[in-house]
Amino acid sequence: MSKYDELFDEVTAEESLFREKGALDPLAEPDGIHARDAQEHELASLLAGVHEGYVPPTVSIYGPPGTGKTLSTRRVCREFASRTDAVAVEYVNLKECRTLFSAANEILFELTGEKRGAYVGLDGVFEEIWTALEGYPEWTILILDEIDHVQYDSNYEPSDFFYRLLRGEGKLKRGIDLSVWLVSNELLEVDLRLDSRVESAMSDESVFFPPYRPGELASILKPRLERAFREGAVSEAAFEYGVREAARRWGDARKALTLFRQAGETASERDLETVTRECIDVNLEATDREATVSKLHDLPANHFLVLTAVTGWDQGGKIKQPVTTAETLSMLESETYPDELDLGERAVQGVLTDLETMGLVETWIDSRGREGRVKQIETTFEPQWVRDTMVHYVEESTYLGTDTEE
Repeated sequence: MSKYDELFDEVTAEESLFREKGALDPLAEPDGIHARDAQEHELASLLAGVHEGYVPPTVSIYGPPGTGKTLSTRRVCREFASRTDAVAVEYVNLKECRTLFSAANEILFELTGEKRGAYVGLDGVFEEIWTALEGYPEWTILILDEIDHVQYDSNYEPSDFFYRLLRGEGKLKRGIDLSVWLVSNELLEVDLRLDSRVESAMSDESVFFPPYRPGELASILKPRLERAFREGAVSEAAFEYGVREAARRWGDARKALTLFRQAGETASERDLETVTRECIDVNLEATDREATVSKLHDLPANHFLVLTAVTGWDQGGKIKQPVTTAETLSMLESETYPDELDLGERAVQGVLTDLETMGLVETWIDSRGREGRVKQIETTFEPQWVRDTMVHYVEESTYLGTDTEE
């Protein structure tokens, strides 16, 4: 027997609690959609406008991660299209698009299976998009996921991109009926800084997907856990506790699935017959960290920058928390940060408000007598996580991507 035989024997559980661990894959598409009846009804009502000759030019679909936005939108749109000959649906994920040109090219690729070189420019790509859509049914629903990542680059602005998409001459000349559905992970409205000519072409229709409540999360998890674990492997108490904590901390179905998978692995490693509350507790912090770090990676550059300043003060070898607004501004004005990253006080105040709304920081006013009132700022998570993710953010964030066309 080689050392690898011993290694694999060591890591293979003799009596695994799992029956089908793949059922807990957070990226696997479930058979049914739970706890999103209201949102599905809103989406279906917007689509039904086809029968009356009108679908909004844009629809904003937003909410935090893991709340069923993409799944529900794709499922409802495709089911509608399968019953309506006049409608086609295309889905494009923009998360990896570092420029507006590459975003347009990704749309073209979804329509034709081909991309174009930078030499044709944004107008050239859109001209081919309109040519492709001429062969489509009367109405096209274009779902653009991860719209948060659409941003300025050195060649084009979001207004340029959306003006061509909504009011492009090639589109109007061909009489193409296109409805663009924008899916965003932000709780706040995505700030695309669009100019008035574009805003006038956009509708105010929106559908919000809130975090899942405990009962809703339970309805999603129960059938998945029944497939994943052997009968009786997850005690009712552990299930209720895990659901309650997942709803309280995240309201995110994907994170909840990950939590129960990790808890099951912990139970198997400990040779336990069931997943216990202690197994849940052991993995809550790890899953919490994963959820927070994922959110940090997706922050716009200014938001991440302010968080580095909030966690930038040392006190006795530890990160100082809380800090004041003045200390945050002082850190941003220090030599640590290049001049081109300088933010004004008003901009920092706005970013702090955003971060608090997103649940990443909490603030309060501290009265200091004659010194007046001072705003205190503290992260809602372990501040070291910001420092731990800095290198990854700089290397991977699309907000710091190159400005060359792709």
